[in-house]
Amino acid sequence: MKLMQSRFYNPRKLLSIEGNGTEVKVINDDYFYPSNDNPFESLLDDILSSIYVSHSDLVISEHHLQDFERCTDFYPVKYNKNTNQSYASELCYFHPALEVFILADTNLSNEYDKHIIEDGLLRVSNVYYESSNPNAPENIKNLFETYLQKYQSSEAKVSILLKDSEGLVLKTQGIKPRPIELELMYNDDFVPVHQHIKAKLTNDSKGVLLLHGVAGSGKTNYIKWLTSQVPNKQFVFIPTNMINTLTDPGFMSLLIDNKNSILVLEDCENYIAERTAEDINTDVVSSILNIADGMLSDILECQFICTFNSDLSKVDSALLRKGRLIAEYKFTPLDTDKANEYLRSIGHDKLVYVPTILADLTNMDEDSYKAPVKETKIGFV
Repeated sequence: MKLMQSRFYNPRKLLSIEGNGTEVKVINDDYFYPSNDNPFESLLDDILSSIYVSHSDLVISEHHLQDFERCTDFYPVKYNKNTNQSYASELCYFHPALEVFILADTNLSNEYDKHIIEDGLLRVSNVYYESSNPNAPENIKNLFETYLQKYQSSEAKVSILLKDSEGLVLKTQGIKPRPIELELMYNDDFVPVHQHIKAKLTNDSKGVLLLHGVAGSGKTNYIKWLTSQVPNKQFVFIPTNMINTLTDPGFMSLLIDNKNSILVLEDCENYIAERTAEDINTDVVSSILNIADGMLSDILECQFICTFNSDLSKVDSALLRKGRLIAEYKFTPLDTDKANEYLRSIGHDKLVYVPTILADLTNMDEDSYKAPVKETKIGFV
């Protein structure tokens, strides 16, 4: 169907200021909308009421689209330089019986969305309807019940906090975590801790998890694997150079659209240290406390996973408070017997004779090329 030839559309004229502000032009809709990057969204936002569902992982199957008419006013295209592919950035469909429009896309620049497309689905970003239509509430209800479904990826995924020209955004990517056998790859005391962590992250909506210990002991591998163990939550990775963004009002707005998420802060010892008068990161600790267990926790329903290599004694004591702390665990090198048991399980005939970190065991056959370190002698020659 042609949306701009339907009964929903009424032509109008717009005033546009050109040049240095001295020239005013009258622009017709048929010039204004095609010149936009998102013409369907711009047009529908101007003429109908909308329901924004972009962050809800709602999808529609290609089979169900047979009941819809595609709108053919515009054909906006984007390009993905990584795959050298162009794709439709906006797809608009109209359901004649329900009298609703949906906007969908085929974003090939996002690995997570590529999985959705490969599953024969389209991600839905907006639903539009006439608020003056007395049947609208029932029609919208039928749309959600009959055609839209929550997408559940069969693969682990993580969302990354980024900043672009539009502000703070989340980009979701599929990941392939290394399979983990807790009994072999971690010390025996960690198994019950993991069961507690999994239950809390799955069923609760607040709190802080602190994972610390020596580098290479398996913290990151565990978190990546955990994303597949808690599929009902969105894991949001916050890069170290963006942790200060926790205090940004725009970040709070982003979390409102992504409630019930798990925020992952890796190598964040400088941000969760005991607060002092001179500490520039005091506001970050306060934001973590407020989001995880303060006034905002009932609204945002978010949890934190914080990893660090420093000693636990340097962490702000407020994060360790009972009722706020989900768990705290120190990762250490695998005990000697446990380390040799793991080596046997992966087909190694080598043995170690001291407690060894997981990274060294897993990569025992990897050659590393390092410049020789000259021994420095102190004294007279």
